[in-house]
Amino acid sequence: MKQKWIKFLLNSIINSLLYSVIIYFMEVKLEPLRFVFQALFFGFFMGFLQVFGISFLNRNNKNKQ
Repeated sequence: MKQKWIKFLLNSIINSLLYSVIIYFMEVKLEPLRFVFQALFFGFFMGFLQVFGISFLNRNNKNKQ
């Protein structure tokens, strides 16, 4: 379980950085606080989906086979 939390944190950081880079190069004008909040929000939920959501979906798919 500890390994999943580490993977979750790393995925969240990577997704937040990627979101920030994409928004930066698209030259979207946002307030700095809102920009940071959106990047953290996106990174948190994408990390959660990648670590916990996809493994849950794959677990249900394996039971049917």
